[in-house]
Amino acid sequence: MSNAGSVVGYLFVPLFSLLAIGGLALILKWAHSPGKRVRLPSYGMLVPVARCKDQHGAEVTAQRLRAQGIRATVTHDVRGWLVLAWKTQADVARAWVASRRQHPPS
Repeated sequence: MSNAGSVVGYLFVPLFSLLAIGGLALILKWAHSPGKRVRLPSYGMLVPVARCKDQHGAEVTAQRLRAQGIRATVTHDVRGWLVLAWKTQADVARAWVASRRQHPPS
């Protein structure tokens, strides 16, 4: 009887190992499929116009946009600080931010 038990063990261990590896491969394939991407949050009528490394930079940018008559606010997401503006003013805000990056104030 011990001979029959060792034969079953020799067959069961490799079979179980292959099934476990196949199961893990299926889980990895499912987890990395293109349909499972994380979507960025929506801010409704607001759109990002600038990204800053810290809160102070975002607040200063938003304050300067407000001084130009552009309604702006600040929020934080997983990648950093965002300056948000209304969709109707987003193009003007982005152009202003781009011009400030090319010609920083002295």
